[in-house]
Amino acid sequence: MTAASPEEAVAALRAAGPAVPPVPEETPKVAFLFPGGGTQYVGMGEELYRDHDVYRDAVDRCARVLRPVLGRDLRTVLFEEADPEGTATLLALVVTEYATARTLMESGVRPDALIGHSLGEYTAACLAGVMELEEMLPLVAERIRLIKSAGGATVGVAASAETVLPLLDERLSLAAANGPAACTVAGHTEDVERLERELTRREVPFRRLRVPAAAHSHVLDPVLPAFEDRLRTVTLRAPRIPYVTNVTGTWATGEQVTDVRHWLDHTRHTVRFADGISTLWERDRPVLVEIGPGDSLTKLARAQLADHEPVSVTTMRHAKADSPDGFVLAEALGRLWSAGVDAALPAVAGEAAPRRVPLPGYAFERQRHWIDAPGARTAPETAEAQEASAAPGTAGLASRPRLTTPHVAPRTERERAVTRLWEETLGIGGIGVHDNFFDLGGDSMRAVLLAGKLRGAGVLDVPAASLLAAPTVAGVLAAADENTAGDALGPLLPLRSEGTRRPLFCVHPGAGVSWRYTGLLPHLGEDQPVFGLQAAGLDGARPPAPDAASMVASYVELVRQVQPEGPYRLLGWSYGGFVAHAMACRLQEQGQEVELLALLDAPLPHGVPYTPEAAERQVAALLLRMAGLPLGPDADLPDVDAVLDRIGRLARTDGGSALPVTREEAAAIAGVMRNNLRIAPEFTPGVYRGDMLFFTAAEDASGRAGADAGDLALAPDKADAWRPHVDGVLEDHSVPCGHYDMTEPEPIARIGAVVAKALRPASD
Repeated sequence: MTAASPEEAVAALRAAGPAVPPVPEETPKVAFLFPGGGTQYVGMGEELYRDHDVYRDAVDRCARVLRPVLGRDLRTVLFEEADPEGTATLLALVVTEYATARTLMESGVRPDALIGHSLGEYTAACLAGVMELEEMLPLVAERIRLIKSAGGATVGVAASAETVLPLLDERLSLAAANGPAACTVAGHTEDVERLERELTRREVPFRRLRVPAAAHSHVLDPVLPAFEDRLRTVTLRAPRIPYVTNVTGTWATGEQVTDVRHWLDHTRHTVRFADGISTLWERDRPVLVEIGPGDSLTKLARAQLADHEPVSVTTMRHAKADSPDGFVLAEALGRLWSAGVDAALPAVAGEAAPRRVPLPGYAFERQRHWIDAPGARTAPETAEAQEASAAPGTAGLASRPRLTTPHVAPRTERERAVTRLWEETLGIGGIGVHDNFFDLGGDSMRAVLLAGKLRGAGVLDVPAASLLAAPTVAGVLAAADENTAGDALGPLLPLRSEGTRRPLFCVHPGAGVSWRYTGLLPHLGEDQPVFGLQAAGLDGARPPAPDAASMVASYVELVRQVQPEGPYRLLGWSYGGFVAHAMACRLQEQGQEVELLALLDAPLPHGVPYTPEAAERQVAALLLRMAGLPLGPDADLPDVDAVLDRIGRLARTDGGSALPVTREEAAAIAGVMRNNLRIAPEFTPGVYRGDMLFFTAAEDASGRAGADAGDLALAPDKADAWRPHVDGVLEDHSVPCGHYDMTEPEPIARIGAVVAKALRPASD
């Protein structure tokens, strides 16, 4: 149990903790598991770097080694930039794993065995003594560069390798055999797309991996000679710590790992992780400790070892989870200690020694002797917790982990129905309606599976993207519930209608819809109502706004229908930012107070020329982003009708479970966006009398796909452009992401924290 205050400790002690197996008589062995590419994110380990000397020293050492290789400081990549698929960010993953492992080892948790997945095997080999850190990191940099230069794509499939192999030909390679229902396939992009169509036809869930490359496949054959030349410059030694290699799925030998051919095979051939984890388990049945972000490998290991119930521990949060780094690491040390790894009890190096508090050596046997009045019923002391743990359908599920989010049990039949399917999908009982999907171990593949289960059970018809944007039971219901939100394309979208505070009104971006603001909800508090303003024309009930003045007037009227008098709170992302600014000026002209105006990377539109051709490119690019389809160079960008047809085909073949919009919704959005871009130059900003929050997307727009060329949203120095139009303080906050990523979970968490703080001092 970990707590940052006496109040947290009391709450944790009163809550049911996760079940732990009996502590063995002998100290259990420990195995470190190192994930490969795909788990990385910007900001991973940032709190550990700030607070833990060993972690910071390890990262600093790696940064010194990599500076001549990268031509810049790796720490900038780790904590400031926002390119999760970039070469440097993949290197940052290896550095993060190395620093985390060193931190645990200095804490007293020494691994008895190691296993890595693909890129993670290099971290394992370095810690095992096969490669020196100063040689391993530049070698990995070259490996990443060569793999990316070869191109291709990789798709994760929720099926066994045996099921998928008959679907492959010489143009597709089995890249990884990860478990009884998990494998990956790689090849050239067009061949992977062909496989995806077949998987869709067979109703086999799949997910395209983020990195545009085809590691562990025939696509790499042309670059292997260059990698061989680089390998021959590295000194290879026999391992000092035993580890299992992906190449064979068995223990690595000194003869193997000192042979250059072995490392070429490791890059080119299938990752045999399922075999490897079985090999690891057979020797000592160790505690499995995932070193690095998330719990992807421990999930795969538990699936492979389902008959054995291994003890697994994670050390760093998932990219979209909310728990602080220090909390997760402290929980990891506590779980290791409770599993019998006594060396985990001392504090991390550099911290004060722990203070032991003696506790009674026996359990208090409470007995109740009060005589109740006739007809009276005795309520249990922790009714909610007991109800959650004893709820139907939770038998055989793991206990809810202790989260920083207070537990709120489902209150309605719909909440209970959705929660039961979350529990079934995640294997966790007692989930609360405000628990973060990713804190509970969810990922994008599980979101696709859950969306299908919700639809198949007739409980809720939502796309997987809704679960990713609003990763709580309450959030996804608030975004999709027709009874509380009305038409999902209507002019007013109550993202959260309940609460006693003054509402926050969020103005739609260029697409006209406000769904993406659901990510704000967990960060603003349960008592903060949030409404999304959506463009006329989406629902077919009225035509789009004829001009900028009409749009502003209609939105002000809509806001005043909900809240007749100020003070008002307005927020807008991109297009919605300059509309929110115009609304704030109009409300002030009407004698109303505006106490909060927040703009998320909003450009200044006045004077920017409009051309139908450029608008069509932006609409096509926007639809591709919304549908989760790849966005290529401008020259290869399909026209809007072609994108709509592709969305329609995907919706027909997979039921739309992996799409955030239907073809009809996408067509309505395309029409509204065309109109919004047409009237954008008409917004002539006035002067807002008051302070304004601004959030700048820090990622440099250069080097993006050609479809973004000339995009107003990517204009530089947006905050400075607004300063003449604010009669007060313009407080600019840099957010490490791109413009179109502002409402992704991690950036919106940063934004939500600032907005929540700005809302709190205001009188409600």
